[in-house]
Amino acid sequence: MQDRLDRFELIAELAVGGMGAVYLARLSGAGGFQRLYAIKRLHDHLSKNDDFISMFLDEARLAARIHHPNVVPIVEIGTTDAGYYLVMEYIEGDTVWHLYNRAAKTGKHVPDRVTVRIALDSLAGLHAAHVLADDDGKPLEIVHRDVSPHNILVGVDGVSRITDFGIARAATRLAVTQSGQLKGKLAYMAPEQARSEVVDRRADVFSMGICLWEMLAGQRLFKSEFESETLNRLLYEPIPSLTNIAPNVPPDIEAVVLKALTRDPDKRYASAAAFSDALEHAARAHDLIGGKREVSACVDDVLGIDLAERREAIRAWKIESEPGRSASQGDAPRPVPSSATTVSDVGSAPSGPSLPETSGMSPAPVSSSGTSVGVALFAAAMAVASGLLEWNRAHAQGVAPTRHESTEPAAAVSLEPASPSVVPSSSSSEAEERTTATESSVSAVAAEPTPSAALSSSPSPAPGSAKPAPPHRTPPKATPSTAPKPTDMMVNPYR
Repeated sequence: MQDRLDRFELIAELAVGGMGAVYLARLSGAGGFQRLYAIKRLHDHLSKNDDFISMFLDEARLAARIHHPNVVPIVEIGTTDAGYYLVMEYIEGDTVWHLYNRAAKTGKHVPDRVTVRIALDSLAGLHAAHVLADDDGKPLEIVHRDVSPHNILVGVDGVSRITDFGIARAATRLAVTQSGQLKGKLAYMAPEQARSEVVDRRADVFSMGICLWEMLAGQRLFKSEFESETLNRLLYEPIPSLTNIAPNVPPDIEAVVLKALTRDPDKRYASAAAFSDALEHAARAHDLIGGKREVSACVDDVLGIDLAERREAIRAWKIESEPGRSASQGDAPRPVPSSATTVSDVGSAPSGPSLPETSGMSPAPVSSSGTSVGVALFAAAMAVASGLLEWNRAHAQGVAPTRHESTEPAAAVSLEPASPSVVPSSSSSEAEERTTATESSVSAVAAEPTPSAALSSSPSPAPGSAKPAPPHRTPPKATPSTAPKPTDMMVNPYR
């Protein structure tokens, strides 16, 4: 796709959520400046809904205040006739959801060290949002309320980031969620949120506990085919033992995860920071804290092909969108040639001129008859050149040529096909132009070898008339030391 949104050029759609779609966009500036961004727009059916617009503005107002390396930053908010949009930093990578699902489908394993690092980064970003205060130092009491693998981005730089505060709840938010309305993904909700009770930052702790349990176990925790069953598992069923599903997980790490999944908020970790500290302490004892390089290598191993295809698509779009850029310039890939043979593909001698292509038209394919015409023309030119050489040697020796020897100058040679069955197509004017250009090239080649170049300017005989005798010239007396040897001329007839 190629569209504009104010000063941004939209490249492609990256993802679609409940509120809007996210697009990859480019911002161009002076001196060849270019930068990629992610732009989130409301769905068309929501762009005129005041409630959703207020929620959309809430996301920008709250998330724009968060400045942390583990949170996707909001650059600006804009509006057009189509509605509001958010401009976010473009993170090259993918979601935790895609990372673990692709690993499962391809038979690859995301190391536990990488899983712990992703969880620690995500908890750091959540804590930064939880403790955010306004200009007067008053806590904003931000709660994400939609923490899930879909809203955690893992970059190729090895850093994980929280994104999409689209349904964040704060004390001073402009829009209030309707009573009893569930917002978010049910399989990743805290029990108090599913019961539509008052929630605080501990709800995000429970949701992050679900994400960590699933990443370590390699399967879903509460998700079922029906929402009613999912809700029942979330509210009442005991949490399955993590070590029974994944024996490689140490028991003390399982204990940390189970505390985060306590249904009573008062018995849960009080903050994301407390959850992070407990996880880091348990993981460090087993050397299970991975670094950024390990995460980056894992992303490349699991998602390398997908990311390479995305980079190539972006590169191709950049080339296509550059003004005045044609497919034959620079790094643009050349079109795949068709199976039909074109004029430029047939007998292109190194010394001959190339045939120009007609603007706005593709080269017309040449049939087998067209190829035969070229061969016949070349053979005729060679025969004329040979006859001229024989005639010149005969005059140089004072001997008249016999009747069977060709004595016509090169320009008077008829370039018609040798056989009546070989006829160039008359339905394509482009093919005729190429045939004419080929005839001119062959005439030039035939005239070049002969020392008697002046003979090529004599008028051509009228059709059906007798061939005129060549003009009589008194040839200079050639000495044996300067006369060309016939064998030398036959070795290279283009001399």
